[in-house]
Amino acid sequence: MKRKLSLVTQFLLVPFLMNAADHLSISEVVLQPSAGEYILLTNNTGSTVNLNNYYLTDATDKSNGKYYYKLPSAVDYWSGSSTDFIARFPDTTLTTGSSLYLSLARHSDYFATYGINAALSLKEDMLSAVDGVVTIGSSPNAKLNNDVAESLILFYWDGSSATVQDVEYLVWGTNYTNASEHMLDKTGLGTYLADTPVANQSFMPMHFNGSKLIRNSGEGTESSTGGNGITGHDETSENLADTWSVVDLTIVKPSIANILATPPDPETSEDIVISASVTDDVGISSVTLTYTFPSATGSPVSQTMTNTTGDTYSATIPAIAEEGTLSYYITALNTSGLTKISTIRGITIADPPPPVTIQTIRENFSSYLGQTVNLNVVVAIGSGITRTDRSEVYVQDESGYGLVLSATGLLSPPLVQGDSINILGEVAEFGTTKQLQNFSTSILATGRPVPAIRTITSAEMAADANQGSFVKVWGAVQSRADGVGGGSNIGLEDADGLLTIRIWDTTHLLDDFTADSLLQVGNLVQVYGIASNYNGDGQLLAAYAGDIQPYKEGEDSDGGTRLEVAPFPFVPQLAENIQYVYRFPANSRVTLRIFDLSGHLVTTLFEDYRSLSLEVTKTWDGRDEIYQLVAPGTYIMHLETVNRSTGKILTDMAPVVIGSR
Repeated sequence: MKRKLSLVTQFLLVPFLMNAADHLSISEVVLQPSAGEYILLTNNTGSTVNLNNYYLTDATDKSNGKYYYKLPSAVDYWSGSSTDFIARFPDTTLTTGSSLYLSLARHSDYFATYGINAALSLKEDMLSAVDGVVTIGSSPNAKLNNDVAESLILFYWDGSSATVQDVEYLVWGTNYTNASEHMLDKTGLGTYLADTPVANQSFMPMHFNGSKLIRNSGEGTESSTGGNGITGHDETSENLADTWSVVDLTIVKPSIANILATPPDPETSEDIVISASVTDDVGISSVTLTYTFPSATGSPVSQTMTNTTGDTYSATIPAIAEEGTLSYYITALNTSGLTKISTIRGITIADPPPPVTIQTIRENFSSYLGQTVNLNVVVAIGSGITRTDRSEVYVQDESGYGLVLSATGLLSPPLVQGDSINILGEVAEFGTTKQLQNFSTSILATGRPVPAIRTITSAEMAADANQGSFVKVWGAVQSRADGVGGGSNIGLEDADGLLTIRIWDTTHLLDDFTADSLLQVGNLVQVYGIASNYNGDGQLLAAYAGDIQPYKEGEDSDGGTRLEVAPFPFVPQLAENIQYVYRFPANSRVTLRIFDLSGHLVTTLFEDYRSLSLEVTKTWDGRDEIYQLVAPGTYIMHLETVNRSTGKILTDMAPVVIGSR
């Protein structure tokens, strides 16, 4: 006799999958010879089961009114025959997917018959149903009736309830008349629910020496609700004649082992490969994968598993494309017509985690400090530019945030601005500078623009979140000092205040005539560089002449003087704004003001010199020069441009209507 064990781990059961077990089952029964009688108890549920409150009996005595379900009353609960028993399992656990052989004789009898040991023996390991009362017959062997008919019932009782719960209800016989003598119906007894009437119950066939009874697959058409079973089944409704077969003693069901899901933690975009080792002594006819998504409400999908190598069968579940739990089980059919169904397993499918970016690292710096990270970045300032005594490279990724790469010595070949690289490095901190050290790089591409450049103001420059990032600032040059500590300091004024543009001599940026000319006092410029701070004050490290540009507030214009205001009223009391667009010619002083209908000045929206011809789009919030809301009414927006060279004056105007709530 070959013992087949399939030990698996799982955590999920889906009640509507009809072939899935939700309680222990008896999967094999041997009625003869007496010394070789046994049952095979299988746990195909989703969790380990302790057998301590489980009972097994063949001791029904209908003629004398003795039934197992009377055990709670401790009266007339078994026949008392020397060949009958009502026994309680010892404190034993049965893990999910595993089975145990219970010899209905002694261990020595079982070993003499099969040459192996059973897990338990009725005579030597099982307990009496009632403490202090012998409820296992004195006959050496159980002597399950193999001549006419008998029943075998596995049930559960917690030791205090007034009722027991059916787990397996088996009846066999040579014909219905004989078998019906052992069929039971608890309908109307106490609080028991209705069982299937005896006239409608089914029974298993008998077998001879050298054969056994084996469960074909599940519980067939057994009702799964409204019964007295441990999980609500009506165990008396199983179509036993169809769910059980007589086979040769050496024939066993297929074995399903080594079930794997690849990947074990799939993402929504990934296919899932389910594989298993499936074996059988007589041969495999088919192996089927059945899966359900989502596990609680989805419809089961079945597909044939393919024999890939050796005993391995596999099938691919296409990417699910949404988060949730997928459940699946495997059904193996052998050439003898016997089916083995694995336990149901569950896989959690999740969206891929967000990619690690420099912004992620900076926002969770303590978690990443000392960790090795893999990033795809673009070089914003290359090696040998801001420092020539060691490597200092500033990089940025699509998050719009940056880090510095730091290493002793100079890189060879050097990294240059626009290099797209993959970097593997250790997150570190030097003072307050977030950096990567002990890094290695590989070039992905060259000549790429620095990604996600943000425009910040002088007030934001010193913020820790912005340090090391390649950003843009704009404003008017207010001061310039060359030859300061190996470089130049350019004072730039923007709407929030002053900041310093730091240019090291090693960059040779000011050797460029255009850049040098733009960084003269009075010019309006936009500058790209690395946000940093010096003694707590924000400063921008600029390194390349091409990163110094004249500032453009808007789009290129045709050189005319024109004003357009959105053609509808707005209500500043409700925090509404009105959009306006104004165009002006090059080399002009531009003045944009608002007057009331009496000609009184309300506010000046813009007044300054501009060297370029532009079209600018802005909004007005309905407030005057001292930031008070103006009264509802009609106002005039007036644009005036004066050419600095010719003195030519051009104007345009448009009405603005302020409403009230």
